[in-house]
Amino acid sequence: MTEGPTARLRALQIEKEFKGKILQDIFTRSKKIYTPPKNLIGKRLEKATSYGKNILLYFDGYVIRIHLMLYGSIRFENEFSKPFSRVRLCLSFPHKKLVVYNAPIIEIDLANKMEKKLMESYGIDPLTNWDKKKLIELILRNKERKIGDLLLDQTIFNGVGNILRNEILFRAGINPERKVNELSMEEIENLVIQTKRLMQIFLKMKMKGRGIKDLLFVYNKKRCMRCNAKIIFYRQEPNGRKTFYCPNCQK
Repeated sequence: MTEGPTARLRALQIEKEFKGKILQDIFTRSKKIYTPPKNLIGKRLEKATSYGKNILLYFDGYVIRIHLMLYGSIRFENEFSKPFSRVRLCLSFPHKKLVVYNAPIIEIDLANKMEKKLMESYGIDPLTNWDKKKLIELILRNKERKIGDLLLDQTIFNGVGNILRNEILFRAGINPERKVNELSMEEIENLVIQTKRLMQIFLKMKMKGRGIKDLLFVYNKKRCMRCNAKIIFYRQEPNGRKTFYCPNCQK
């Protein structure tokens, strides 16, 4: 599953390669087309950005939203490197094509409509619309929910995926099974700070072309990288996602 920092990296790469270039042709295979794709032809790519796990491409009042989910990929190429049946979006520019394979969500709409919908549907993205106070307010509205489950809620923690949530909880020293109403304000504030900090670090590592293996303290680990205690592994309910925590470091 693409997480927020990966979506931001791909947006930066797209902008570097295609910003200012004129779109010559477009092909898309999607049910989320709310404006004729041909309206974008002849327009320049003004910017590429991200919002949580969404990649957004702007063309003079229009926007294309890409969500790669688990199996989607983006390539810059002249010839298709995968079967055409897997192409969900192809943007032809003068020097190269931007091709999206297997992505389950491709959406095209007017920019103002898309932005309004995204703002209403998603929460705080530390890489885009950071607001510490607002994020804490959203957390406190969910007092009965487990914090490990809440971290995956994109209407609150926009852009946080499963790897990030495990590592954020470890750095905050919080057991994923604790409910919000069991956390002190100090713990919640620390969790919020660690969320922003870790997402920024993930992005910097990816921008340098480095993997994130060195940043993983508990995810897919057998022993805690701090205290060497045995890592507890299970699938948390109700999300069913792989969960790792140190019983010694996370209370």
